[in-house]
Amino acid sequence: MSSQGEGKETSMDPARTGGDDTDDKKTIAELTAKVAFLEKKLQLVGSVTRHDILNQMTAIVGYNELLSMMAQDPKFKSFLEKEKSALTRIRRQFQYAKDYQNIAVEPPRWHTLRNVVNRVSEDFDAKTVRVLTETGAAAVLADPLFERALHYLFDNAVQRGGTTTEIRVTLREQGPSGLLVVEDNCTGIPADDKEKIFERGFGKESGWGLFLAREILAVTGMTIRESGIPEKGARFEIVLPAGSFRMDGVETPR
Repeated sequence: MSSQGEGKETSMDPARTGGDDTDDKKTIAELTAKVAFLEKKLQLVGSVTRHDILNQMTAIVGYNELLSMMAQDPKFKSFLEKEKSALTRIRRQFQYAKDYQNIAVEPPRWHTLRNVVNRVSEDFDAKTVRVLTETGAAAVLADPLFERALHYLFDNAVQRGGTTTEIRVTLREQGPSGLLVVEDNCTGIPADDKEKIFERGFGKESGWGLFLAREILAVTGMTIRESGIPEKGARFEIVLPAGSFRMDGVETPR
């Protein structure tokens, strides 16, 4: 009886004793390689497609400008303006797609807030919108697209009502966390829309900007919410996890 028992022990299924660990690791490695290959193909197709289409759009914009100078009929001119507006929207859609595709592609890095805000400010008309930065030399650890996240917050302020004259960016410690605030003096966000504005497709414009901002911030555990007073301006509060910001601005590798 004892010899039969010993025989059963030695003939157990290898899967139950871990005998096929090597095969499992090989399968996982193969799947990982396939996923990486597919991601690379998607990146390539996306970038090439955007590049080629944008080149053709540049030609269309050029011809549109020529026609605008030649056109005399007011109605025809209005059609050309609508066409120009549509082309601008398409360009923005391609930029959104590019940003979404590149989220979390590279590891997080340190960003000096003051420098980021200064660069983002250059995308907007300084004569009509004043940007105040009260962050000192502070730096935050975030996805490389962090600058784009702030761009979308600024763009929301400018596009929302067209009456924004001031955008203020501040940072303060809140226990072990940090609180980064981006606020404006434009029309506020209705109470019922405070969470909806971060949903893809919501709003008068493309509905991508604030959605992408939240996605970019979430890569390093940051959360964002809107806490402004309706009709008195928007206020976006971004909570920075402990360890993801430095008030002294010392930038060191991750």
